[in-house]
Amino acid sequence: MAKTAIWGQTYKVLLDTGLLQDAFTLDSSTLNGPDVLDGSTNFADVTEYVTNVQIRRGRTTQLDTMNIGQASIILDDKASGRSFDPANTASTYFQGGYGIAPRRFVQIYGGSAGDEPLFVGRVNDLDIDYVQPDNSFAIIAAVDDLATLARTNLIAFNPSSQLTSARISAILDRPEVAYSTATRDIATGVATVGTVAYDDNDNVKSAIDAVVLAEDGRFFVNRGGTAVFQPRISYSFDTAGIQFSDTPAGTVIAYQALSVGYGAETLYNRIQVGVQGLAVSTAVDTTSTTDFGVSTLSLTDIPLNNQTAGDTLADNLLAKYKDPVVRFNEMSILLNGLDAANAQAVSILDIGDLVEITKTYTTGSPSTVTKTMYVESISHDITPGSHRIRLGLGQAQLLIQFILDTSELDDPSVGLG
Repeated sequence: MAKTAIWGQTYKVLLDTGLLQDAFTLDSSTLNGPDVLDGSTNFADVTEYVTNVQIRRGRTTQLDTMNIGQASIILDDKASGRSFDPANTASTYFQGGYGIAPRRFVQIYGGSAGDEPLFVGRVNDLDIDYVQPDNSFAIIAAVDDLATLARTNLIAFNPSSQLTSARISAILDRPEVAYSTATRDIATGVATVGTVAYDDNDNVKSAIDAVVLAEDGRFFVNRGGTAVFQPRISYSFDTAGIQFSDTPAGTVIAYQALSVGYGAETLYNRIQVGVQGLAVSTAVDTTSTTDFGVSTLSLTDIPLNNQTAGDTLADNLLAKYKDPVVRFNEMSILLNGLDAANAQAVSILDIGDLVEITKTYTTGSPSTVTKTMYVESISHDITPGSHRIRLGLGQAQLLIQFILDTSELDDPSVGLG
């Protein structure tokens, strides 16, 4: 059953046992009763045996593709009576079938009521560690459905020019992929990809990653197990939904650690986008190359529909990376000590969310720096004594509304809504 931690959050870990509940059984189920033809998955609540949970999802920078989401769950197998050991033929989880096995579903929940998904995926490995004299621990390694796409290959097809979002939907709709429409959220893209001849055995995740590069957007599996496509990361009037500070008060939440980056890893003043079947689109900022030397970001074989689309992508990337920028790279938050509302707000953060972060200094000028950043990765480390969340952060280009007789005409942070 769900377990409430000493800091007030409630947790629940559910494992698919391979059994069905509410399945219609001939000569047993009633015609108008609750049973259904296919039944529903029977999940075992194993929370009482969990000793440690780790979750890792997202990417390092906005120039990377999304990594496969991973979760690690350690369970006290001895306390369970060796219930998780597939070598134990007396286990209720393995009688009459494979039970808890590779590709079965895993669900991890948190939040104030234990009903907010932190990770939804599938078992990849189930290992048992025996420790003398008679202890045993089960280690479940789970992955999200990006792993499913990474192990699925296409049958040759030749889609016509379409928006990036439509291309991703077309790939997911392929019969050899058959990705459920109920577990996807595909926003409308801004870029158009061209006609592409996909070959037999082209990898699905690689094909989608190429489309995402053409869009300069995101494709990931969210904390609830839904595949999400988000359009081009560009100038926006969006505002942060949550605030963090080293001087917290009220709904402004405390963070434990914050790292700052100021390096060449995101300084690119020459962008070269090789458009599939066409020439290379190039965008250069001569002021930056004079000040810092040439630093080139090259993208190859991008499946855009024409050279103009390649030029637009190159210009967009140049605007983001042409100058060195002081960035907040990563922030960690300890849920212990947060009130229920703030702990809940942090627990439900996901990739693509905007957060505002303030750092206070005791010397130098200015005395505070506030930046709004995108969440690009999320990790959870949950033990009986603590829950630490780490957010990997990415650059956000935010605009404020132009106000007549107030805003300056050439202010790059101002735009028309």
